[in-house]
Amino acid sequence: MMYERGMNNAVIKNEELKEILEQISDVVQKVDFDKVRQIPRNETADEWCNEEYKKHIINKGSAHDGYPEMLLGCSLEPDKFVYDGKDSLALIAESERLIKELCSWTSASRRALTAIYPPGGFIGWHNNANASGYNILFTWSLEGDGQWEHIEPATGEHVIIPDVKGWQCKYGYYGSYAEPDKILYHAARTNCLRATVAFVFNGDDRGKSMAEMLIEEIETA
Repeated sequence: MMYERGMNNAVIKNEELKEILEQISDVVQKVDFDKVRQIPRNETADEWCNEEYKKHIINKGSAHDGYPEMLLGCSLEPDKFVYDGKDSLALIAESERLIKELCSWTSASRRALTAIYPPGGFIGWHNNANASGYNILFTWSLEGDGQWEHIEPATGEHVIIPDVKGWQCKYGYYGSYAEPDKILYHAARTNCLRATVAFVFNGDDRGKSMAEMLIEEIETA
C-alpha cells in the first residue's frame, strides 16, 4: 500500500524527469522577486502557519473553502504571473513550456499548483478539500531551509517534513468534506528560494492506479 500516511516521500530516480526538473529550477532562479508585483510583502509565516491559525482553519470546518487564504510567493502560470522585468515574456514562455512538458510526462489529469517562494515565503494552513484527489508534489529548495507540515488524518499527529537541497517528491491524498477521515490540513514555509509544482489525479480507483504507476516511474532509474 503506497498511501500509508497523509503524505509520503518518493525518491526521484528517473533521469528524464530529473532533466525536466533541473530546467525548471534554472528558470526559478532567474526570477527577480523585486519585480514580482503580486507578492503580499507584509505577511509572515509566523502569522499564517502558526498553531493558532491552524486551529482556526480546522475549527471552520466546511466553511473553509479549501484554498489557502494567504500565500507569500507567486505563481508561474502565464495568466497569474505579474512581472515587471524586461525578460518577463521570455521567462513566462520558458516556464510554461517546461511545466507543460512535466505535465505531459506525469499524465496527470490536472495541474494543481505552480508556485515559487522567496526567502520568508509560505503557504498558510488549508486543506484542498475543494480539489480532492491523489496528489503528486515536486518541490525544489535552493538550500533545503524550509519545510512542509500537515496533520495526519488518521491520528491527528502534526507531521513536519523538512525540505532537502534540490528536488524532492511527495505524494498523498487530499480528501473532500464528504471524506472527513481523509482531509489533509497542510502548510509550508521556507527561509530560502523554493518552488512547488503539483499535479492531481482523480480520487477514484483509476486515478489511484495512475498515481501509483507514476510513483513507480519516478522511482525507476
